[in-house]
Amino acid sequence: IIGFASIALVFMITLLIALRWRSISQIIFVALIVRVILMLIGHFFFHLPDSTNDALGFEWGAWNMAKDGFINTLKNYPGANSFFYSWMIAIPYSLFGRSILMMQSIGLLFGLGVVFYGWFISKKIWGEQVAIKVGWILALFPSLMLYSVITLREIYVSFFLLLAMIGIINWVKTKSFRSIILIFTGFIGASFFH
Repeated sequence: IIGFASIALVFMITLLIALRWRSISQIIFVALIVRVILMLIGHFFFHLPDSTNDALGFEWGAWNMAKDGFINTLKNYPGANSFFYSWMIAIPYSLFGRSILMMQSIGLLFGLGVVFYGWFISKKIWGEQVAIKVGWILALFPSLMLYSVITLREIYVSFFLLLAMIGIINWVKTKSFRSIILIFTGFIGASFFH
């Protein structure tokens, strides 16, 4: 139930994005539907490519950290290293219990963020027509779809690097302090998952 509630939460966030930015609404919903179908196939029918070995290790590490409760999970903060991803997932595990669909839904949300940020950056640089093409490519590119729904770190790195790129573009155009915050948040966030 927690897994399907997580998918529903991602749907609601996607709906809010689609209502706010109408020109990407169709793209973002197609990206969501395709990724949810892929996630459910991988969860219920057969293992997707790259969803074993490291992916299972991250999930097991998250559950291992979460078993002793929320406070203990927070005490085991690993810093910016290879265990950070498992620790991040261990937080909702410690609060709601072990749910692989919940863990994958978090990646799904970040994967949709990659589609949105790619579209947003393209729109700022090249305009609406190019942004729509880029959005469709990002929504339907097979490796981006796959890494959005398996428990690996790649989609998180992509998300934070795109966030940093938005900050750089804003800095070039406006020289605002907010741009510097986006740049540092993006690069530091990406380094935590790398």
